[in-house]
Amino acid sequence: MTLEEGRSDRDQPRSIMAAVTSGTHALGVALIGLGLLLVLVPALVGAPVVLAVGAVTVLAGGLLIVAGWRRWSAGRGPFGLVAGGLALACGLALVLNPVSSLEALSALVAIYLVVDGAVGLLQAMGRYAASERRWLLADALLSIALGMSMWVGWPLSGLRALGALLAVKLVSAGAVVLRLERGLRRVGAAAAVFRARREG
Repeated sequence: MTLEEGRSDRDQPRSIMAAVTSGTHALGVALIGLGLLLVLVPALVGAPVVLAVGAVTVLAGGLLIVAGWRRWSAGRGPFGLVAGGLALACGLALVLNPVSSLEALSALVAIYLVVDGAVGLLQAMGRYAASERRWLLADALLSIALGMSMWVGWPLSGLRALGALLAVKLVSAGAVVLRLERGLRRVGAAAAVFRARREG
């Protein structure tokens, strides 16, 4: 084996992790931005609120699916894809039926948040470092708490709750994506160092 071949083999784990994590930072920042955008939605009234919340949730679902695909490609399980699919389905339901009763919309969002939290708890049981597991657990428990809050209508209710609670969820999800991206980068760097030592 030539020196160049050895070097390219050694750099392979790093390049795989670079491919998996490239753009993940932007996904996390975009989710946080969408969450902050939802804070402005209560300034609207009636059906436009539901349409705006639904559209932002659809975008967030798409971003979560991309982030979930990247995590799945890195061997972290399919739960990120499931969470993204749930967000996408919830957003589409809001966009396609914005004139549903407020109770029906609240129930839909509450169910989405609780199920997303349950999926997050399952995801946290995967192969993650302790610090990453804590972030995943915190996001999952927050999602369940937000869903319960939406269900009982406390401390916020109505259209204001719809935007505000989903905004908190998206900011939290964006923070978790950023945290997991840092973990994936560390794993890639450690794998490259390990392989270099083994071959060197």
